[in-house]
Amino acid sequence: MWVLVHVNENPSNFDIYFFKEGYLRTSSNEYNVDDENLYVHLTNNCLQVLEKSTFGQHEVGNTISFEIFQKYLTEEYPQYDLSIEDHLIPRMKDIVIDTIVSTKSKINEKQRKFCFELLGYDFLIDEDFRIWLLEVNNNPFLGYQNKE
Repeated sequence: MWVLVHVNENPSNFDIYFFKEGYLRTSSNEYNVDDENLYVHLTNNCLQVLEKSTFGQHEVGNTISFEIFQKYLTEEYPQYDLSIEDHLIPRMKDIVIDTIVSTKSKINEKQRKFCFELLGYDFLIDEDFRIWLLEVNNNPFLGYQNKE
């Protein structure tokens, strides 16, 4: 997820903008703790693409949009009535706010006015549909790997 942290006139106050659309990176292979494949648990595109024989076998570029993921959730888990917008995004936003608040003194150390920081948040969705923060990037990739 992309997040823009914007500083106005008061360098100590931030506005946080959460980009509405995101995408999911998928693995080329099913995860198995006994599998010695070093790439099976990493969904980083730079690493997945190295597994040429399986890269993109499930989704083009191992990437899916929120729209496609929502369709998957609706079809595969109808009993949970899951909504990305109503159930997953709010938790992501809470985590973003927590990280911004916890690092507030480091975001604008020189106390500049009218500046911004673009951050890329990598989350994991576990088997119970809980959201976990993996990392925050201060130089996120700003494109899509494919049209899906």
